[in-house]
Amino acid sequence: MGLTLTLTDTELPASPSFIEFLHATLTDQQYHVGSWFQQEEEHLDRTPERYDGIAEKVKLVMNHPDGVQAIVRSYRFFKEMLTGQLDTLKEMRRYRFMFVIGIPRTGGTYITKQLFRAAGIDYSKVQNALAHDGFPHLAVLSFHDNNYNVHTTSLLQLAEYLTMVDMYFSRHGRLAYQGGIVVPKKFTKAIYNFPLIRELFGSNADYVLTLRHPLGVINSVLEKSGGMPAGGKFEIRSAIERWALDDWLAWQVPEHEVMNMSYVDVMLGYWKRFHFQLAMSGIPSMPSTRIVTYGEKSMQAFARESFQAFGTDLVPEAFKQAAPGVFSTSDQSAAVTVMDEVDALWRSLSLPFPLDALSD
Repeated sequence: MGLTLTLTDTELPASPSFIEFLHATLTDQQYHVGSWFQQEEEHLDRTPERYDGIAEKVKLVMNHPDGVQAIVRSYRFFKEMLTGQLDTLKEMRRYRFMFVIGIPRTGGTYITKQLFRAAGIDYSKVQNALAHDGFPHLAVLSFHDNNYNVHTTSLLQLAEYLTMVDMYFSRHGRLAYQGGIVVPKKFTKAIYNFPLIRELFGSNADYVLTLRHPLGVINSVLEKSGGMPAGGKFEIRSAIERWALDDWLAWQVPEHEVMNMSYVDVMLGYWKRFHFQLAMSGIPSMPSTRIVTYGEKSMQAFARESFQAFGTDLVPEAFKQAAPGVFSTSDQSAAVTVMDEVDALWRSLSLPFPLDALSD
């Protein structure tokens, strides 16, 4: 007896970012880049109007043979990940992925830009979904709004990302390293399903972990999000703040309680659990993992070492390090506590945490 399981594109639709990429590729237009690479000018506010007109783009993509082929390929990748029977996905082993992983505002964007430069690609023209955080959206398991399984959606978005990689880097990839075309990616959310990432990429990927003092992270988010909210209470004005809330919700803390907490306490909790998750994911133990702490000296040193390894004579771009923020004594004490907790967990797993090297 045979059983056929059918999932339609209504139940698992292509993501707007993927459609946007395909439309730009098929019409030979500029990709939506946004401000992902602008360290100083980048803003963290959300832009819901970005996908205005997406319905018309869907029509063009679905009426173009290459568009249909790309959609079908993404669903084929999705099916292979869903079943664990990798066939077409094996073709992706011709790429060497450079995943830059760290909680936001830890210098990962700078590292990603230098890797694109080393790869001979103008990062200012690379679509933000292809280069930066947010896509694919990996997250802890939930049936979001009782409407979809976030893990299933994550698989499809990862399949779409790989389709985008194959289309873009087969055309623009210029640098080969350790047997593969170099593909840089800032991939904060990889920690939420690293067993999948490890199975797919494993020895075909390098991992760069970026670490920074939690108050430095918080100060940077505040600068880009409009400053400390009134009364010091937590607010959501950016994607990063949304991710912090999601982290608390995943630990079963009701949203109304989070929104009544102090801004610093919410972000410190996010920082702590992110680095707990990072340690437990196993990424620091991967043989191809490097840890880079925040700061001009360490960031530029990593860039120079990468250029040398890739055989290029580039010079690292300037690293713009912000001045430290001003925090209360109690906030500073709370930050020391969470750093000590993270340090203790990492060391209990025989992982050296560079506590003394973190810059605030």
